Amino acid sequence: MDYLPDVCLLAARIEENVKGIAGYRDLENTVGFSYTHIRDLFKRTTNISLSRYILARKIANAAFEIRHSDKSITEIAFEYGFTNLETFTRAFRRFTGLNPSKFKKSSYLCGRRIICPGIYAPVILGFDDPVFTLHHIKEVNEMGEIQKTADSCILYGVPKVYFGKTVDGHMQLTPFPMCLQAVLNYMGQNISYTQIMAASGVAFRMRFDTKGWNMGAADISFTYEENTRPFQLAFKAAGRRFRIIEEPDKAKAKTAYLAHIKSELDCGRPLIALGVVGPPEACIVTGYQNNGETLLGWSLFQGGGPFDENLKTHETGYFIRENWWENTEAIMSIGEEVGNLTAVKDILENALVLMTEENIGTYNRSKPFYGGQAAYDAWARMVEDDSLYTESTNMFEVVVSHQEQEAMLWEGRTNAAAYFAALAQQHPAMSHGFAECARLFEAASGFVQKMQAARGGRDSEKAQMKFRDKQTRLEIASLIRQAAATEKDACNVIAALINS
Repeated sequence: MDYLPDVCLLAARIEENVKGIAGYRDLENTVGFSYTHIRDLFKRTTNISLSRYILARKIANAAFEIRHSDKSITEIAFEYGFTNLETFTRAFRRFTGLNPSKFKKSSYLCGRRIICPGIYAPVILGFDDPVFTLHHIKEVNEMGEIQKTADSCILYGVPKVYFGKTVDGHMQLTPFPMCLQAVLNYMGQNISYTQIMAASGVAFRMRFDTKGWNMGAADISFTYEENTRPFQLAFKAAGRRFRIIEEPDKAKAKTAYLAHIKSELDCGRPLIALGVVGPPEACIVTGYQNNGETLLGWSLFQGGGPFDENLKTHETGYFIRENWWENTEAIMSIGEEVGNLTAVKDILENALVLMTEENIGTYNRSKPFYGGQAAYDAWARMVEDDSLYTESTNMFEVVVSHQEQEAMLWEGRTNAAAYFAALAQQHPAMSHGFAECARLFEAASGFVQKMQAARGGRDSEKAQMKFRDKQTRLEIASLIRQAAATEKDACNVIAALINS
């Protein structure tokens, strides 16, 4: 009898409950066998005792948190069921050869890799000890973390990105930070989405098109005059070398991108692309087939909608896209080495510029965007101007454009608040100022809910009707100005923090 499916089911159950496994009843319920039978079939199939494997998975997950979280080693030890720090230290040293404190300072990286068919979980990169994974058992090598043939290469286990993903209570909506976080996680670096939003400046931008309503105003490329600057700042904040290749000539794009894509994937490094599937937003490239004629990856625009036409799906869930170069505006690769991270002061100085500079040049446009307080003022005036809301007004375009402004305010300032709250924890001597910034940005983001309530919620048809009502628009304009005033107060606190 083939017990491989049962062993994989056990491995999945162990991974799901790695912090809470203390007894055997849960494992018995998983496969419907007694613990004695489970223990025997696991040992016979893997040549590893079940108890040792569970302990190894606790250590691997704990190692991931030691390297990537702000928790103390003692806190992590107790979370994984160890009764005291000494017991945890002995177990950790037995599996890794290092004490937890020395491991934290070591050069080892932790990432997520395939540990059993269909299961991707934390591992210590560079450790080949089979007790940490089940790579050595039947069939696993057929679906390892990198699958290569003469004309293809696919990286397995790159985390999926999708709209509305929620981490630590924060919803993620901006494609590039989501893609960068997923790629770095795969490469063994667990930088937070909030950190990327803050370092890139996206958490602090407010833009309003000088030409009027713009349904794409929240595009990350409008943050600075140089459209790739948010990407550059994000890569630098992660301490990574990077390369950005842009080729506006579609006839030359395939040649410009292909060699670099294949070279990076063959070395086990995913890439970030603008386009490939859907609009020119960020997606992750995780593989190629047919010598590069076909790309695989994750896009926030796969899985339904107008961009799924002629789009196939790989067994991993990755999209499969042919003729990809026709819809690709840039390719970004990320280096292996992790260097110095961006200093907090540099991030704060950039944030202050973004929130106070009122005329923002943008690439490939004849007119700039309004920024900072001028953007809020232009937005409010646009909302309350009666002459713009006649019978011939396209209210759908108005509402969608207004929602773009709301998105910049809500998601940006929510992440700004989370960033400053984290700084308050990390820097006790300046915690009061950081906490005050967090409070002000949280208050600024809260005005979006009030705007949504004023226009009848998120329902597009109701919102279009309510937007024609003058009193509704005056109420929304007032809320926009209150958000602007709150942000101005935050700017004053940030300026004081920089000076101190």
